[in-house]
Amino acid sequence: MENEYSKVKVNNEMDFCSVTDQNVKTVLEKAFMKARVSYFLRWEKPGFFAKIFTGAKPSIVFCINSAQLETAEEVMKGLEDVDSAVKMIRTKSNNRTGF
Repeated sequence: MENEYSKVKVNNEMDFCSVTDQNVKTVLEKAFMKARVSYFLRWEKPGFFAKIFTGAKPSIVFCINSAQLETAEEVMKGLEDVDSAVKMIRTKSNNRTGF
């Protein structure tokens, strides 16, 4: 039996920030878990020429629920030591999954 919400697609994720350093990723994950901010990670691999000519590393995008934006920003304010390694995005997620 389907309810009326079964056919509704909710897309309230947003790209919050991105990092390239694994240690910063770990610090952010622990801080988000402690503050109970739900997130998922999207890995973006650089293109072939970007890797060769600039040495670009894969970036890790933290996507959060837009309802938790204020909480996530509070978490970021408490992490001044990793602030320079984090690129803030804050845009609607262009989630390319097959759902």
